[in-house]
Parts: sequence; structure tokens; C-alpha cells
Amino acid sequence: MDGYALRLTAKILPIRAGKPVAMVNADTARELGVMPLDRIEITNPESKKRMIAIVDIAKKFVSSSEIGLFEELCEELKIDEKKVLYVRAAERPQSVDYIKKKILGISLNEKEIKTIVDDIDQNRLSDIEAGAFISAVYVHGYNMAETIAMTKAMIEKSNCIKFEISPIVDKHSIGGTNGRATMIIVPIVAAAGLYIPKTSSRSITSAAGTADSMEVLANVCLSAEEIKEITEDIGGVIAWGGALNLVPVDEKIIKIEYPLSLNPQGQIIASVLAKKATVGSQYVVIDIPIGQGLKIENKADAEIMAGKFIEVGKKLGMHIEAVLTDGNQPSGPAFGPALEARHAMQILEGKCFDNLAQKSCELAGVLFEVTGKAKQGKGTELAKKILESGKALKKMKQIIKAQHGSILHSDEIELAKYKASIISKKDGAIARIDIRRLTSIARFAGAPYDKKAGVLLCVSVGDRVKKGTKLYEIFAENKGKLDAAIKEAMANNGIELGQIILKKLG
Repeated sequence: MDGYALRLTAKILPIRAGKPVAMVNADTARELGVMPLDRIEITNPESKKRMIAIVDIAKKFVSSSEIGLFEELCEELKIDEKKVLYVRAAERPQSVDYIKKKILGISLNEKEIKTIVDDIDQNRLSDIEAGAFISAVYVHGYNMAETIAMTKAMIEKSNCIKFEISPIVDKHSIGGTNGRATMIIVPIVAAAGLYIPKTSSRSITSAAGTADSMEVLANVCLSAEEIKEITEDIGGVIAWGGALNLVPVDEKIIKIEYPLSLNPQGQIIASVLAKKATVGSQYVVIDIPIGQGLKIENKADAEIMAGKFIEVGKKLGMHIEAVLTDGNQPSGPAFGPALEARHAMQILEGKCFDNLAQKSCELAGVLFEVTGKAKQGKGTELAKKILESGKALKKMKQIIKAQHGSILHSDEIELAKYKASIISKKDGAIARIDIRRLTSIARFAGAPYDKKAGVLLCVSVGDRVKKGTKLYEIFAENKGKLDAAIKEAMANNGIELGQIILKKLG
């Protein structure tokens, strides 16, 4: 051991923190010269295994001769209760200095970014330090060199799936809107003979993520081997990326972003393309919705983001097609996992064809054109033909079965038993539907955690309504959540009626 070390007896604490945390007595902390959130090095003298842990301090829970170890540390150090360990103060990670640079608005080089990523991956940073980094990126952004460096650093920490097939295509939306286009695009594309191993996320701020909705129909917690096997056999898969741990450092960064709902643009690009790289994507269509209240609110910002995706993609050997889409209207009527899954299945079944269906065909068409499956300008036509023929529905059923699912029809999808209708308070024409507001109401109802909960629109922009017309229905799993969602809707129902007189003066 280097430096002053204490011999402390292990006290195993049945707590998981998601990172290595150790608890020491206040007297022990003073002797080691550490404060809360400082670091200590813990060594198992038998195995010589060393771990750096973040310090938590207690006055009574552990004695001055003990060290309390959270479960993650016990597993890594492979120790039992009462095991004697060597403990000493550890140096602060170098990455903390680099984080300070970013806070000051100074650009980071490749080595500095790689060091930060490595320390996040190895849990060497406290939540405060990691949060400070993400906040700094949110305020100052990444330049192109930083974005490329972050993407490559994350890929280096990833677990890749090696396919024996080609071409591998993929699709990603930066989010903000409702509607599960992925659940329509994947079967259309796979039915055409392309390979699309789609790993999707769960919702962070929306009413449903693709993984949440697909989980209504089938298992999304698949292994890398299952994804490889299903994709090579059937052509497509829709799995939860978090279950795979393909880019574990990205999952850690997402957890850091979540409490403050921070989603820095450069980090979005790095996150998306690192994930695509892990499955060997060669052609990727990026959907960038533009609309009031979304992540991107105007065309100029969307074009800048699209350019960054394309440039970073080139550095990684990917062909990126960035598509700017209209996010001012909801993509279909559904908000919530089961509702959105049901609507996607209804489109595949040919029961309806709306703006979500059109968008899905256009995005699938981009992949057809870039891979040579269709001539330029003919991709959407091919996608619609596959959808209308029933081939996409047949392919979706194959995917569901391969993912151990049993719900194969839209009418088999159950919705929450508590329901309420929100009605119009006056006559008028619908000028705008606030996606963010309806998302909030759906989340008050329990979505996405309650998969059967959500909001189902009954009207569209441009519709004329009378006082008492049903605008939408709210679904919830219990009366308490339904009442909370109704209260939220009563405060602002998210449906704006057009006005001829905007303001009176005089």
C-alpha cells in the first residue's frame, strides 16, 4: 500500500447505489482526511483487488473500526462480512480538472474527453461532478471535434454485435413527438429484404418510448445473441437497448441527464451514433421533428443538427440521411405505450392511414432509396405497397413471435379500466394541439410506467368542434391517477381553438 492506510472491517450494507459507495464513521473520515463525496481506495489484501469508492459519512451506523460497503463494492471486491480491508484516501480524478475547463467554456481535446468518459464508465465521478459536466455541455455545447471525440470514446467502451449479413440499416428519431413510427418502419423495411436490428430506448420525458410500446406486444429485453439470431433469420428486431448494455457509459450519462431533463445536442448526436455503430449500421435515417415545444423548434437549428449528424457519421463510416419532419401536429392520436402500440398495429392491419403512417412510409422510403432498393423518388411508393399488401403486418407478427410475444392483433391490446372524456368548452376550429401538454397529461395518468394509461385524441388540427364535443379520452389504472390527469387537463387541455379577433385595443 502507498500512503497512510487504515485496517477496517467490512460491514456489508444491503443497498445498491448504481456506483461504488462506501460509508465510514465521522472519526474515521477525519483520520483519513476525507469529506463526503471524496474518494477512498479500498484493497482486499488477499486478492490484491483495489477499488475506488465515493465516501458517505455516518456518525452511528458504522463504528470507527468498520467500513460499510454497498453491494456493488462487495461484488467487485469479492468479500464477505467482517473481512479486514485496507483503506486510504484516494486522489481526485484528473477528469475533474477537465470538467472545470468545460464549465468555463473552454473546448476539450480528444484525450480530455476520453478521460471523462472513462471516469464516468468506471464510476469514478460523483453525481455532482458528472452532473456538472453535462450541465456545462448543455450551456456551452460541443464543437465538431468534441462531438466526434465523445462519439468515438463511447464506442471504445461499447459491446458490439457482429452480423454476418448486409446491408444493416437503422432509423432514429431525436424525439419530442408521440407515435411509434419505428414499429411500422421496421416491419416494412424487413419485409423488403433489408436488415434492421433496432435497439430503442424507454421514455425519459415522453408518454412512451419505442421499447415501452413494443413491450406491450413482446419481450424487448433480448440478449445480443438473440438480436443477432432474430435479425439474421427474420430481418428485423425491436429491442430495448438498455437491457443489452451495448453502450453502458451512455446509459450512465442518460441517468445523469434525467433529473434536470438536460439533453445537450452534441451528446444526443454522440449517443445516437455510438449506439448505431455497435450494431454495425451502414445506412441510417435520422428523423428530426421540428415544432413548437419540441427539442428543435425551427428549421435553421434542425439543418445545423442534421449537418452535424452527417459529418460525424462520415467519420464513423456511416451513410446518414437526416430528414426534417413536421412536429407541429401529433403523429397519430395516441399518447402512452399500449395506445401507441395499438395504433401502430392498426396501421399495419390497414385499419387506418394517417400522418403517422405517411411519415413511416416516407422514412422507410429514404432507406429504400439510399440502399438501391428503390429508385430516387420512388421509395415512399414501395413502402406503401409493402404496407398495403399486408407483408409488413406478416413481418411484424414474425418479429413479435420471435421476441416471445403473443399479442398479434390490435384488438387484443388492453387499455386501462378508468376512463374520462375531456370536452370542448366552446365552438371553434382547432388551430393547434400542444403535444407537450398532452404528454404531460398522459404522464399524470400514469404513462409510461402504467403501460395501459395515456391519452387518445378524438380530433385533429383543422376540425370544427362545438361546445361539448369530445376532444380526447384519458385512461388510467386507478382513480387517483385519473383524477390527477383530469385536474391537469382542466388547467390547460392542450387544444387551442382559432380566433379571428386576436386582441382589442382602445
